[in-house]
Amino acid sequence: MVDDRGALLRLDAPAHGEVLVLGYTRCTDECPLTLAKLALALRGLAPGTRPSAYFVTIDPTHDDPHTMRRYLSAWNNAIIGATGAPEALKALALALGAGDGSREARDHDTRLFIVDRYGAVREELQPDTTPDTITRALRAVTT
Repeated sequence: MVDDRGALLRLDAPAHGEVLVLGYTRCTDECPLTLAKLALALRGLAPGTRPSAYFVTIDPTHDDPHTMRRYLSAWNNAIIGATGAPEALKALALALGAGDGSREARDHDTRLFIVDRYGAVREELQPDTTPDTITRALRAVTT
């Protein structure tokens, strides 16, 4: 996998945890709303304690690093884009329990996956979760 700058990316649960959102840049409803809530939630945390936030594409054919970076600029690039080989992305989605890998890009899971520093999914938040609830969940994973 690579990030939205084209650099090699490892999702390996850094000291402050991670939050992952699966989606794609051409999504017109759930993805932008979920990312807006996540960006707002991240602002509620001190910069040195924020978990890494990733928007992982489920449509690598269209979502190259440049496209993802440009798309995520709407949220001041507080959320890092992640793309890569379709097999790697499908394996990550399956590992998170986000479907069986047979879905079309337009039919995707937009839960927020909160990962602790040990690499375990600590919490799964639904896309209709409020920014305050997301902030509390992110704060809990950093302790």
